[in-house]
Amino acid sequence: MSYRVPIRLIVGSLAVLVVCASYGTEQHYSPQGLEAAKAKLREHNRLWTFQTGAIFGQEWLNRAPEDAELRALYARQLHGQLYGLREIQEHADAILEREPDNPWGLYAQALAFLADWKYSKAAESSLRAWELLPQPEFAAKHLQALKYKNVEEGLAFLDSLDAATLQHPEVLHARAELEYGAQYALEDPAYADTSLATLASMRARWPDHVSGYFQAAEQLYRANKPQEARPLIEEAIGLSPGSAEVRYWHWNILNKTDLLPADERRPAIEASIAEYRKAAPETIRGLALLTTTYRTVLEDEGKAAEFEAKLMALAPASRHASWIHQAKFQQEYQRLQPELDRIEQEHGEDSQEYQDQLRLVCDAAYRFLNKPLYDDSFRGRAYLDLFYALRAMNPIPAEELAEAVRGLVRYEQLNPHTTYSVAPISMADHTPYAEEAAELARGGIQAMIDKAEERGWEEDSLNYYLSLVHDAIGWASYKAGRIEEGRNELERALELSEVNTSVHYHLGQVFEHMATEAEDRDAAEAVRNWLDKAEESYIAGLKARSWGENPSQEALEALYERRHGSREGLDEYLAVFYERDRSQRHQRILESRLDTARTYESFILPKLDGEQVDSAELDGKIAVLHFWGTWCGPCVVELPEYQKFHARYLDDPAVEVISISNDKSRDVLDRFMVENEYDFTVLVDDGYVQKAGINGWPTTWFVDGDGYIQFVKMGGSSDSHLEEEFAWIVEALRGAKESP
Repeated sequence: MSYRVPIRLIVGSLAVLVVCASYGTEQHYSPQGLEAAKAKLREHNRLWTFQTGAIFGQEWLNRAPEDAELRALYARQLHGQLYGLREIQEHADAILEREPDNPWGLYAQALAFLADWKYSKAAESSLRAWELLPQPEFAAKHLQALKYKNVEEGLAFLDSLDAATLQHPEVLHARAELEYGAQYALEDPAYADTSLATLASMRARWPDHVSGYFQAAEQLYRANKPQEARPLIEEAIGLSPGSAEVRYWHWNILNKTDLLPADERRPAIEASIAEYRKAAPETIRGLALLTTTYRTVLEDEGKAAEFEAKLMALAPASRHASWIHQAKFQQEYQRLQPELDRIEQEHGEDSQEYQDQLRLVCDAAYRFLNKPLYDDSFRGRAYLDLFYALRAMNPIPAEELAEAVRGLVRYEQLNPHTTYSVAPISMADHTPYAEEAAELARGGIQAMIDKAEERGWEEDSLNYYLSLVHDAIGWASYKAGRIEEGRNELERALELSEVNTSVHYHLGQVFEHMATEAEDRDAAEAVRNWLDKAEESYIAGLKARSWGENPSQEALEALYERRHGSREGLDEYLAVFYERDRSQRHQRILESRLDTARTYESFILPKLDGEQVDSAELDGKIAVLHFWGTWCGPCVVELPEYQKFHARYLDDPAVEVISISNDKSRDVLDRFMVENEYDFTVLVDDGYVQKAGINGWPTTWFVDGDGYIQFVKMGGSSDSHLEEEFAWIVEALRGAKESP
């Protein structure tokens, strides 16, 4: 079949707006022709040419709409192009409505659930299909679902498979994906090498299957090994020059800073783009990847707009079009944000310039929300950004904020702590809808339980998030005038988690309200008791770490003034508290030493200037190894304190402070360091982070002079204590070294 398919055919076949002809249509094919068509669709799976596979599959589906296997294989072509739930589910329904237990219908249903990120349901459907008909493709899809649902279940399912199924190419591919995910889920970096070994065995057994090359190249790219990734991706291109997925990763690999000189990158990528466009028809998926490549890789907005216009003309409300709209909104947001930060520093949050910039952020969000989006899942991030921009305004536009909170609850699923805690609290504080805010927050209880089940949270994590929800319910109830109910909910939040800073502050405010009521009754002893409780609550809130300003600080100072009639003596009062807190923090830090010290993988990594650093050079020194990335929000927040820590030990010959960044682009890293005027030592990751088993960001190792990791700090610092606390650890290691 010629690749020069008329545009109208591509549009008609790929839009997938209507399930094709009803059952019982007169057939115009032979059984042999139908089996050959199914083999051809599997061939497109092998080559990752899902775009042309969908065109071919649509033609055959028009001729044989009653064949469940054919329909499911066509749905696989749609899934390979990242079509959404709606299009794929239509084909699953067309099978299952006629035969509820048809394994091919269950397979198509699993594809639909995977497209909708509903991994538990995908695992159920694919397992049922496998149990009804042990088809290797069903086993592969079950493994893919378990990669996200439960890696240990996936490994157990692998052990249950027979030797022939284990050697099927799709199962080998799914196995490699599962093993790649296991390095993070099981915190075992050895699985990264296991996954690559599985793909190597796949290439040996199935040398004409694209996945063995393509998947390995992608993994090596993610591990910052473009030199090893390039020959593999080019082998994949040799097998499948018209695969949009393979080409896209080729373009990303060619763009890696260390692979080609700067002046050779763009010509190499554009040559690959030209070859791809000759080899493949113009499809929605291909146009989406070309748009993204020109916009984010080549930074050519003119060419990006050209391909985007074609995509929007073909399918303006498709999932791919919505991704493009979303990427443009995020790009605009990222452009506005640095200017917002600059204005805040130079003019302050209350300045007109700052308020005008916030309005530009809101306008960008509104423009995106008015686009013809594929489904409502795309709206969540925009409502999140809109909410935070509105919340920063002065005065806060109450009706807009309330509508943004409603939008968050309706559409935002990825940040439940904001959706069901931060947002309802803001709604209660800044709008007349406190009663509604309490009800919106109440819906978060089940949402958190569902999220815990989906993500496999431990009990402590679930309790922390439930504490946030009960905090919001309690505060909104209090603001709505239901004082006792609010207090009960806040105390429930505190029972669930004492590290929730917000609930300590809110409970202190309720206790002060109770003191005011007691004052009205001239009940002096009750006033004193309630104010004592408020003071205790604020002090507990100060001890619980928080991001940004801690409201308990100002509340404690105001309470001191309320009790003493002025702020005279406040500094002495706070000094006693802070010294006690500092002593307790110091003790906690020293007690966090690992029960069993461990060594670490050696490394030789380059600095930004190219100079190599060998971990052997750290022998005999106290070493602080800090893992971070510019993409990591908590990492970036704490870098000013980390810079101070670096400066403290810069001239100390016994201490070496080193950071290791796993940013994919050295250009981005260089710009970041210059723009922020940081000069701490940065080593560029070449896959070491993966070998080292770093799963949380930031992570800091504190290594003694014998090369043993004695302390590990995971997660960002939320306050200004990093320099001090890191120094305590260094001095503890120095003291241990110097003691007899």
